[in-house]
Amino acid sequence: MPTTLSTIAELRAHLAQIAPVRVPSPPTATGHPSLDTHLGGWPNSGVALIHGPVGTGRIGLILPALQTHTQAERTVAIVDPLGWLHPPGLPGVNLKHLMLVRCGGAKAGWAATQLAHCGAIPLVILLDPPRLARDGLRLLRATESGRSTAIVLSEQSDPQLSASIRLRMLGHHRVQIERGAAGSPIIKVPPWTTTPSFAT
Repeated sequence: MPTTLSTIAELRAHLAQIAPVRVPSPPTATGHPSLDTHLGGWPNSGVALIHGPVGTGRIGLILPALQTHTQAERTVAIVDPLGWLHPPGLPGVNLKHLMLVRCGGAKAGWAATQLAHCGAIPLVILLDPPRLARDGLRLLRATESGRSTAIVLSEQSDPQLSASIRLRMLGHHRVQIERGAAGSPIIKVPPWTTTPSFAT
């Protein structure tokens, strides 16, 4: 007659066959060495929040990740509910591998969640959405199942968003780490160039 311990061992062996444990993917480099020193990189299978007023360099902070993915011919999705993004103003980004979704504010969280969940898009950017509320938790779960990174750019902080990294843009190429590293250090990142009509 099987004992409790042998039954548990059999169940564990069976689960390992039908649902192997996923090894967490390492973080993706931000492209800013000073920031990577503190953060380790953007989370793989997770959400990051970058907040600050328009013009403080929010897009500049994620530009290296956009360049790296698209130049490697991996599709990146940007959900732009306000319709203000001008993709040709993103230097070094391979536009053939940039998916731009303009769906309006009501569907922004839903669209980002679907893209993060699909498993084919490693990086999803959500620009200035309305408060995500329940969509924020759905987005986190979608990144875990789709093994993707979601980065939310917002003018205001969203305390209810389940973000493992929170960064506040201070302008003049300065970033304050609010969550993701010990303390709240302020990091200098290099400037980036853009077309005159586009700076955020």
